Amino acid sequence: MIAPMAWAQTNIMDLTLPAIHVSAPAHDFLDGVAMAGDRIVVVGEHGLIAYSDDDGRTWRQAAVPVSVLLTDVAFANAQDGWAVGHMGVILHTSDGGMTWQKQIDGRNVDALSLAAAQAAQAANSALPTVELAVRRAELFQSIGPDRPFLAVLAQSPQQAIVVGAYRMAIRTNDGGKNWSDISLDVLDRLSHNLYDISSVASGIYVSAETGIVFYSTDGGATFPQVTAPTDATLFGIAPTADGSVFAYGVAGAAYLSHDHGATWQSINVGTTSNITSGLLLKSGALVLVSETGGVYISNDNGLTFRSLPEVMPMLLTALAQMPNGDVVVTGSSGVKILSKSDFTKTQ
Repeated sequence: MIAPMAWAQTNIMDLTLPAIHVSAPAHDFLDGVAMAGDRIVVVGEHGLIAYSDDDGRTWRQAAVPVSVLLTDVAFANAQDGWAVGHMGVILHTSDGGMTWQKQIDGRNVDALSLAAAQAAQAANSALPTVELAVRRAELFQSIGPDRPFLAVLAQSPQQAIVVGAYRMAIRTNDGGKNWSDISLDVLDRLSHNLYDISSVASGIYVSAETGIVFYSTDGGATFPQVTAPTDATLFGIAPTADGSVFAYGVAGAAYLSHDHGATWQSINVGTTSNITSGLLLKSGALVLVSETGGVYISNDNGLTFRSLPEVMPMLLTALAQMPNGDVVVTGSSGVKILSKSDFTKTQ
């Protein structure tokens, strides 16, 4: 998931035009990666989705019905997954990422948002987000479907939550046949951008603009705001091996919480670049990447970090670990595969 300043320009035709075929999909701009069993699936610009069944040596492009920038991808199992992106697009696959179908786009999302706001207002809901909800939803409809979804959490083959710009949030409980707006349940009065959604232990965290973190303990039914670490925008949250949570974001900002976000400890990762993605490896190491190509590893649950000596000459956007232990990194120049040996050295 990339920061707003890197958002690509899209228009309404991109919702109906299929992704164009590219000769080298692993070398285009890629913004997200996930594992579908042993298969690597990546997503990126102009609707590009590609997959590899041989640990990233060769790639095939998937059939995709839209041309918008896709920002994230997640799988509930080896077959069922979702990809999300600009103009409120949500795509679904049931064959491990080989083919994709559009389930919803921003036009439908705006209608869901308005209906939810009107229903909450009519019911005199006490939620703090209701006061401006109808005006917010009406404004979104008048502007058109230009707001991106930025992250998806695949809870099961039937359940998923998607979040994005201006507190957009929707969920499905039936595999995407139907979606419901849950933006009013993200308890943010000012409609900040929601950059990431992560499941950690028994809770779900949403990281947001201006350092806000939301934490759900009821499976995503409600997202109360927990103590904000600072005013630094947070691009994501990753678990640590000891059960803590690690938040990261703009200008190298990083924070560690041992109490589900009630209090935070500032961490020096060793960079002033935007930290764009984080991943807990099977070994227990925590890996972060930055928009200037930095890769940072912690072997003590996020307290200290070392950087890989190799400089990655591109904006790095997302991480996933393959069954063999190697790590897939996506970015502005495509895919890089990092050896598991890079992450097993002592600090």
